[in-house]
Amino acid sequence: MKFKYSVLFVLSLFLTIGLVLQAEAGTSKRTGTNAADELLIPVGARGTALGGANLSTVIGTEAIFYNPAGLGMMDGAAEVLFSHQQYLADIGVNYAALGARTGIGNFGISLKSLSFGDIPVTTEEAPEGTGATFSPNFMTVGLSFARSMTDRITAGINLKLINESIMSTNANAIAFDLGVQYRTGAGVNIGVSMKNIGSSIKYSGQNLEKLVGVPGAEPTAADRRMAIPAEKAELPSVFEIGLSYDYVPVEKVNMSFMGNFRNHNFQNDEVLAGAEFDYAKTVFLRGSYSYQLNSEEDIQGGLSYIYGPAFGFGLAYPLTATTKVCFDYAYRMAEYFDANQLFTMTLTF
Repeated sequence: MKFKYSVLFVLSLFLTIGLVLQAEAGTSKRTGTNAADELLIPVGARGTALGGANLSTVIGTEAIFYNPAGLGMMDGAAEVLFSHQQYLADIGVNYAALGARTGIGNFGISLKSLSFGDIPVTTEEAPEGTGATFSPNFMTVGLSFARSMTDRITAGINLKLINESIMSTNANAIAFDLGVQYRTGAGVNIGVSMKNIGSSIKYSGQNLEKLVGVPGAEPTAADRRMAIPAEKAELPSVFEIGLSYDYVPVEKVNMSFMGNFRNHNFQNDEVLAGAEFDYAKTVFLRGSYSYQLNSEEDIQGGLSYIYGPAFGFGLAYPLTATTKVCFDYAYRMAEYFDANQLFTMTLTF
């Protein structure tokens, strides 16, 4: 009976996503009109090297970002992940996650923060800079829960608290992620996720206030402080369906081939393909390619979608009978910018 209800749940989720894909299909006309784009920046070197196509196979703390259901398949009793990425325009992306196994399921907590460096302050009177600097603070804190519904089906959920702060102006939002993974037992795996479903976001603060003269007032009257109203903006929701196949050609060698369809609500949809080779669960080689459907040309005649191939490798080393450390690296190519590079360390206990 438990298996029956689990299958019904998965099928219902697939149906819901199918309906949403038709109703909320993204187009290039909406590109750039959403808020909180930092939610789309990938984390973890393994997932980035695989182009995000690991929706149906990702497990452990890295799964918190890609598909929270994978947290329910964590290898050990606890796991800690640290990741650093050199993103576009020298933006640093730092990510940390902790997962723990309990009797009722697996819990996780994650933190993503962006580092922009010092940015010169400019004003109407000093367009070249006042000599002062500021540094925006973009942060996302996540709380996660996942558990196995059967020996083949896992489900997970994230609650994310989003904060963006620029000088004395800030904005906050709440979002949810939902995910399911199904392992058929014949080497085929299926993954489904819905991410960044939540409230709109709106800026407020002192930097949106300005002293203005009141029309018709006496010449000696003091200026009034007026607030410039900011518009609300939606979060960049994503719906994904992924499929993978594991192939074992010889003993200790495993090859995984995977693909995703990703639907955006603020840009064109994507098709992702990735492959991973591992020897004895110790040495890993990875590669991927991402393609945006209906991508248009930019002003220079090139495609507006800047991402393409990604590559990476990983090394896993057992420290004790129950403790393992993994080092992963990823290199993602980006048109017009230096390539993204990610370094990740994972400790499993």
